[in-house]
Amino acid sequence: MNEKKRVGRSPVLGAFLAIVLCAGLVISLAGRSEAAATRIIITQAVESLAFVSSYVARANGYFVDEGLAVEVISTRGGGPDIKANLAGHAEFSVAAGTYQINAVKAGGRLVAVMSVLNRSIVNSAIRKDVAKRLGITASTPYKEKLRKMKGLIVGATRPGALTYNQGEYWIRQAGYTPQKEVKLIGAGAGPVLIAALERNKIQIAIQTIPVPETAIFRGKAIPFITNSAGDDPEMDQFMMEVLLVRPDYAKKNPGTVRKVVRALLKANKWISTHSAEEIRGRIQLYFAKTDKRLLRTSIAAVKKAVSLDGKVTQRAVDITQNLLIAAGKLKKPFPRSVLVSDEFLP
Repeated sequence: MNEKKRVGRSPVLGAFLAIVLCAGLVISLAGRSEAAATRIIITQAVESLAFVSSYVARANGYFVDEGLAVEVISTRGGGPDIKANLAGHAEFSVAAGTYQINAVKAGGRLVAVMSVLNRSIVNSAIRKDVAKRLGITASTPYKEKLRKMKGLIVGATRPGALTYNQGEYWIRQAGYTPQKEVKLIGAGAGPVLIAALERNKIQIAIQTIPVPETAIFRGKAIPFITNSAGDDPEMDQFMMEVLLVRPDYAKKNPGTVRKVVRALLKANKWISTHSAEEIRGRIQLYFAKTDKRLLRTSIAAVKKAVSLDGKVTQRAVDITQNLLIAAGKLKKPFPRSVLVSDEFLP
């Protein structure tokens, strides 16, 4: 069927996207002739293994197989990726359900058509010297670790990001108030966050795999709370990464939505049946500066979170909204039917 032409970009957001592209962020264009392929933009917050499914789909040519020319834009933090989608400057976003829920709360219309990762891989690392002073080890019980956060500075990517919400959740779980007993700041993504930790600008760093793991690998930190390992028993499911699309676009372009879903599900099935080393070999180009051993170990942790059926469960919806409620960002949960559509799953 004929696909809807992309809405013209506003000068402000168009300039923003141009800056993102010029910054050297990874872009993937499918190799088919442009005349035959359907061109789409998929946004994501940062370059991390939270988007391993997209990296594999691109590296293995699954988008190309579906007749799609895909451009992936990383926006250096959650929020702008969703705004680009809502404004019609991108067709899809792979993002945490928290961003979708916040957008819906503000009156935006985005629907999750697929679960890409169904467990949280937002982890954290604490400086070694601080951990030693507080008597924290990797095996210290979850609630005891939280109580010992008092007086520390915790760094996430940016206010409003999932990592920031996670920090708010942990601080409140400890019985503290953000910015009072524990300071929470937006310290940046990736290398910037690690640098802040290493320079003692922050004592705890929160981000998706493999950022905290990088600080640990360098010998500067030890694990603090590791969601991917199940440290928090109440986080056994989560809308970690879902495929988001505007309902109007999905209604006019159901075939394209199904193609993207098929490509990502195919990637997840490939991930589940291949070793961490094989996966590393396929996606190392997207993590050129990441040590091979670190990337392999991190992939092994992320593998457990890939969704093989793509279904966003009621429990995942509940836990995701509970995190926002506990963080003080949501008063009342939305029904699953408002947030999720199963229409485009195989």
